[in-house]
Amino acid sequence: MKKLKYIAMVLFVMFMTTVFPVETAADSNSNKVDIIGKSAIVVDVETGDVLYGKNTEVKRYPASITKIMTALITLERCDLDKKVTFSKEALYSIEPGSSAAYIKPGEVLTVEQSLYVMMLHSANDVAHGLAYYVGGDLPGFAELMNGKAKQLGCTNTNFVNASGLHDDNHYTTAADMAKIARAAYENTTLRKIMRTTRYDLEATNKYDSVRTWINGNRMIRNGSEYYYEPCLGGKTGYTTTAGGTLVTYANINHRVLACVILKSENSATAYSDSIKLYKYVEKNGDFSPYEKKSDATTAVTTEVDHSGEEISYHKAPTVMDRVILGVKIGVIILVILCVAVILRIIHVQRIKRARRRKRQQARRRKR
Repeated sequence: MKKLKYIAMVLFVMFMTTVFPVETAADSNSNKVDIIGKSAIVVDVETGDVLYGKNTEVKRYPASITKIMTALITLERCDLDKKVTFSKEALYSIEPGSSAAYIKPGEVLTVEQSLYVMMLHSANDVAHGLAYYVGGDLPGFAELMNGKAKQLGCTNTNFVNASGLHDDNHYTTAADMAKIARAAYENTTLRKIMRTTRYDLEATNKYDSVRTWINGNRMIRNGSEYYYEPCLGGKTGYTTTAGGTLVTYANINHRVLACVILKSENSATAYSDSIKLYKYVEKNGDFSPYEKKSDATTAVTTEVDHSGEEISYHKAPTVMDRVILGVKIGVIILVILCVAVILRIIHVQRIKRARRRKRQQARRRKR
């Protein structure tokens, strides 16, 4: 009798683990997108909904995507036609050999011109020039940056300069950078600058000829290996310590999404990571709540890869998913019936044994 009970329980457990297998890291890893970046996030710009996340709260060095915050602070505090005179102190505060527009001491540019050159060419000298103009010096401007970051809800971000040149105390997270990216996109001027592919800087008091600047973001440059038609602009970044960093925007399923990549191998892999994520979200994301303009909650699947990195994404159930679910429910019902029959047999045998014992006891008493 005990053997039958044991067999029934084993049979039930076997069916349950077959129909609803225990998820392992390897199993969950099979459905996720493979990117090189150590941290990444994709959010809906309007709502802030997270459509994909990987190590979103881990502190990383941002490199030149810092300049998004620099531009945002400048636009909020300065008129576009204001004139900036670049001091020797500001221009010489950058790391020698780093990306620069080679602005000359005493050269005068408008705020608008400065922002175009800084964002398209990732010019560190222009970034520091704006920092001195707006904040008095780098520490003063960094204070404004950190105040804005807190205002936006950033909790793991600290800026010490306007360019993103490496400093151990200059860091952010993918989640925080996404908040900054959303705020940047809301600024129509900054949005326009980030999607501009070419900018001609007119002659200044130090240069007689026109200088032309090409956007370093290859995802918006038609003909580039990494050109991605839905891309709406963004900002690149790279240092040897930070690796490839990238903030981009894209129109996916009639929604503007922002993608942040931190600590990719280099600039090229940051591009490929971003494109993979946009395509992945386009295929797997549940956009029905936006289409219906309702407050319906979408299901979120959470996975863990081999390195323990959390990965979240929205996934809408397909017709095949519903069919499989129906089959699973049917199998569960069948298993329950089988177990019920086995338990019924056990119960009947128990009653028969009890009756046999009573008959045997009655015969012994008669004797």
